[in-house]
Parts: sequence; structure tokens; C-alpha cells
Amino acid sequence: MKRYNANLSVPPWKLVFVLIVAVGLTVVVLKGTMTSKGKGTKTATKQNEAPELKKLYSPATLVSEGEFVIFGTSRPELEISLSGQFDRMPIGKGKCAFCHLFVEGHKQDRCPDLRGLEQRSHARPQEARYKMFSEKYAAVPEPASGFTPKAKTGGEYIIESIYCPDCYVVEGFGLPESGDRLSEMPVMNHMPYLLSDYEIIAVTSYLQTKDTPGDFSKLTAVEDWKSYFNKALPLPDPSPKVFASIESLAETEKLTRSVEEIIEKNGCFVCHKIPGIAIAKSGLIGPILAMKSTAALRLSSPEYQVALAEGRAKAATAREYVMESILDPAAFILPGFGRGDGMPTDYSRKMTLGEVEKLVSYLLTIDESRVEKEDLLSPVGLSGETQTAQ
Repeated sequence: MKRYNANLSVPPWKLVFVLIVAVGLTVVVLKGTMTSKGKGTKTATKQNEAPELKKLYSPATLVSEGEFVIFGTSRPELEISLSGQFDRMPIGKGKCAFCHLFVEGHKQDRCPDLRGLEQRSHARPQEARYKMFSEKYAAVPEPASGFTPKAKTGGEYIIESIYCPDCYVVEGFGLPESGDRLSEMPVMNHMPYLLSDYEIIAVTSYLQTKDTPGDFSKLTAVEDWKSYFNKALPLPDPSPKVFASIESLAETEKLTRSVEEIIEKNGCFVCHKIPGIAIAKSGLIGPILAMKSTAALRLSSPEYQVALAEGRAKAATAREYVMESILDPAAFILPGFGRGDGMPTDYSRKMTLGEVEKLVSYLLTIDESRVEKEDLLSPVGLSGETQTAQ
């Protein structure tokens, strides 16, 4: 039996070999553990994402989101004006109810009636008029949107009309000077509306189901969007909803706003061109707001004197006139706008006194020279009279 010699030395190469093996085994074990954890995390993430995406694209969620984009509330009701001439629906981010008729009694009719749209939409791509627009933009896409009309289903037609209003203009609703070929409606995923792809799918979902509440059997917006664009569904914009419902306006109105913010919040740019305001360059529904030049002229006009005599209008100064036109638009309807421009009648509830004062003060600084400088003259003009080319 050999005795153990404590002084016996081990060759250095054996120590190095053992150390390398130990380190290698440690790395393998750690890597395996981390890989296992990573796979578990990824699997859990995918499992969490799938139900969330499924919920976001569920029929009920899409219809609810679309309703909010259009009306800014989950409980839209027809608002009855005192005059009975401007009964309207609430206005959301999309500003759709400014121009489109949604329910019986709604007085907006300058753009197509959206009642029964789902049923009509299926025939649109087959119409000779739609084929005319397809041929018009076959070689060169429609310039504002970059689209070429190619809808094959009713849902694709609705989606296309939101991204590209000029891809098909309903007969009788085009700009007169365009020969009924150009729409008043802006491209909704561009400035200033910036609707996201998800919001457009949601709006389409609402329009497909609005006439049959709770019945989602005709909702095909998701499949139509994927077919039209041939790509995966988009994720919603993570930013919060910024177009408050009527119930929360009392809180949002406490915030100090700039003139630009006041105009954007209240949708003035949808109908009016306003010099000096970046987003208010394309409105064609209402007159250009150059009140320094026009307020006094309107006060002294025979038409306004009639409104005074009938007790509808009460303004005696230019400032009072501008304020009256915001808070009580039915008091005086500018000649050239038929029965009225459909301007909302509830700004006295939606705007603070400070906001009204700030907006009036700004509008009274604008004269015709600024309109000409910014090249904002349009067929609507400053007074409501149709402008002729010089």
C-alpha cells in the first residue's frame, strides 16, 4: 500500500486541462438555462400578444372604436338646435358628422348620406362611374393619396374612399369647378386628421354595422383591409384618445389653449380657411375667415338688417358679430350658403369664455391682404359669392 505524499506535485498541464473543462461545462449549463428561459419568455409574450391582438380586432371592439373616432363619444345622440335648422350629431376626431348624414333628422347633407352605406357599397365597384375613375388614375395614381382605384368588394370600396376620396366621387357631390370629379373630403390619413390604419379599419367596421346594431354578420373590414393592402394587420396607435366626449369637455376646457389649438379642437379648419393657421388651408364649406375685412360689411348688409329686424341677430359691432357667428350661427346665414353652413350650435357649451375671446381677437386681425398673400382664395370666397377666375 502506497502512502500519500503531501508534497507530491501535479503537472501544470493537468491543472490547465481541468480548468478549461470546468469553465466549458459552466458555460454550457448557463447557456442552456438562459436559452430555456428565453424561449419561455418569448412563448409567454406570444401567448400574451395573441389574445390582445384578437381582442383589439374583435367585432365589438372595432365597432366601438370606429364610433368613437366618428363621434367622440360612445353614446352619440342627435343634438337638436333651437332653430331646427342645424340638428347635428357629436363630432369626433374624424369630423365625419360635419358633412355626412348618419341618422334621420340629421341636417348634414353636403356629402353623401351614410345611411344604408353597407348595402350600397357592394355595387359601387361595378358601376360605370367607378370604372371611369379607375381608368382616369390607371397610368398615374391619384396625386393626393397615391392610390389607384382597385376595390373589388363593398368593404374595400369603403376603405378606399377614406384613404382616397377622389378615387370615386358620388355623382352630385363633387366640387362644381371640377366637373363633379373631385371630392370636398380630405385624405383622412394625412394632415390634419391623421387617422391611423387601425382607426380606418374601425371606422369601416362601424359603417358596415351601424344600420344593424349588434349584428356583426356583415362586418368584413379586417379581411377587406388585408386583401386590399396585401399585408399584415396594423397595431393600434398607442397614444391615448384625445378627442374628448361631451361629458369630459368641462375638464379639458380648463386648459389654456393657443389659437391654433382652439381651432383644431373645435374643428373650425374642417369648413373654413383661416390665414395664419397651418392646418386651416383647405376648407371649402364655409367662408374664408378674414373678419377684419368682412365683419363690418356683413353688419351693414341688407340681409343682416333683416335678421336684426326679425330679432334673430343682435350684434352692433364687428366684435359682437364675430362672437355671435360662433355662439349663435343660426342668427345670420351668410348669403351664398343656402339654408346655412351647418355650423355646430353648441360652442357656447364646448368653449370657455377665454377661448371665445382669444379666437375672436385673432379673427379680427385678418384682412383680405393676408388671404391673397397666402393664396387662399377659393370658389367659396370671402362673402359666399362664387369667385370667378381672373
